Amino acid sequence: MFGLVLACFGSVFNVLTDASRKKILDRQYDAAVIGFWCKVVALSFYLLALLVVLACGCGLQLPPIGAALKISPALAFLVYLMLNALLEGTAILLNYRALQVSPLSFCVPFLALTPVFLLPIGKFFLHEQIVAGMVIGVALVVVGSLVINRQLFATGWMEPAKAMVREKGSRYMMLVAFLLATTAALDKWFVTSGGDPAFGERLSRSFTLSIGKSVMLALFFAGLAWWRLRGNKNSGAAAVQKNVWTQAWRDVPQWIVLASFFEAIVLVLQLLAVQFTVAAIVISIKRSGILLACAVGWFMFQERGITDRVIGSCVMISGVVIFFLTRPGAQGVAMIGFTGALGVAAFALAGMAVALYLTRHSAKATNVIVLTQNLSRSKA
Repeated sequence: MFGLVLACFGSVFNVLTDASRKKILDRQYDAAVIGFWCKVVALSFYLLALLVVLACGCGLQLPPIGAALKISPALAFLVYLMLNALLEGTAILLNYRALQVSPLSFCVPFLALTPVFLLPIGKFFLHEQIVAGMVIGVALVVVGSLVINRQLFATGWMEPAKAMVREKGSRYMMLVAFLLATTAALDKWFVTSGGDPAFGERLSRSFTLSIGKSVMLALFFAGLAWWRLRGNKNSGAAAVQKNVWTQAWRDVPQWIVLASFFEAIVLVLQLLAVQFTVAAIVISIKRSGILLACAVGWFMFQERGITDRVIGSCVMISGVVIFFLTRPGAQGVAMIGFTGALGVAAFALAGMAVALYLTRHSAKATNVIVLTQNLSRSKA
């Protein structure tokens, strides 16, 4: 139960992280530079929190990894961080780019695909059990992603699926979902290696991994930004390059700090949660915040024409709920079985049908306008 509570808080902070990032990235700053500063500021929060952890008698600790390869835990940790930086750094860059080219309420719901990708990864890498009811949850997530583009059914049954590929924001977020599913599995493997430790040791491992990831990702983004800007040799170009590194701090320093703070909280909560329950459940709960993302897009960014996105997001959340409820617990028993999953799915689909019928006229004109804007943006 404790892991579920942590995952719920992580879901809320994850949406706040994306909203803060979008406040920065709407100004079209260099994504690698923003990634660097967010990781540096997040690292400073980790170090401050570490002082409290040390005062409580806990320190940084590495689990006994690397034994199978006959290398030291420190060397195995370094190799792990390098692999993580490549995967997660790419995911973060794609996430940033999606937030730049698409509305928050359009691209974030596609992160609900993360549990879908975690099914095979959890099965073969973490040896987690897959049951039939979870497939129903996966199907609802797919249905919800199609409903987001429901107006395209008028031009062809395959058009909503094609739009998911055409639209840059959704395409990027689907890749992000896959990469984050991979890193979530790796993170769980890291923090749960070596038996069932006490809570203090779990917390120490979470901070160790969080600090290590922040340092390696900061280096990754710094190197990428330097490589992209390295051609500026003359004095004028050098001044422009310096401005690229500092402009965001002059314009939106509060959003950089907030994005970094929320990001730091999300990672620690996730690393703690996966030590108390299976990774797929933690990520499922984390992605249930997509409806909150639609609300934030409406109130904070004045995004309109989001009726279909809200309906689709609700269906996707229903799939995530089924995924969670049918997932076997530590004793191998799920909260509901296959019949219960069918019942929840039927209720969700019935509600979706009613919502689509009631909004068939009021949302049509606005959705066409928004779709035209999205397609124009994807072609830009």
